[in-house]
Amino acid sequence: MRPETIIQRAIRMQFKALGFESVHVPNGSVLAGDKVRRARQMNSLKADGLMPGFPDLLIYGSEGRIGHVEVKQEGSYQQKTQKVCQSWLEGLGHKYAVLRSSEDVKETLEKWNWL
Repeated sequence: MRPETIIQRAIRMQFKALGFESVHVPNGSVLAGDKVRRARQMNSLKADGLMPGFPDLLIYGSEGRIGHVEVKQEGSYQQKTQKVCQSWLEGLGHKYAVLRSSEDVKETLEKWNWL
């Protein structure tokens, strides 16, 4: 299991413990097949709405609150597409955070004024 997967699962559990639901967006999934099949699959996914750089988790709270979370392990940083997506979402007035551990959840919710 990838380190970010372990972190993401702990983050989801912490959001749940604090009364928030989360949904994973599997943009980083590994595609099957040879190079040609993977390219076809990726083109199809993009046509269906896949957006490179979209955050890993959508966080849902009461009163229509929706937040976006990118999960990163210590020492890793956002890719250019992730920074572009962050700017786009924040420009629309959406909440966005990069979390590296479940300990970051409460601080993020407080920053978003959700606690």
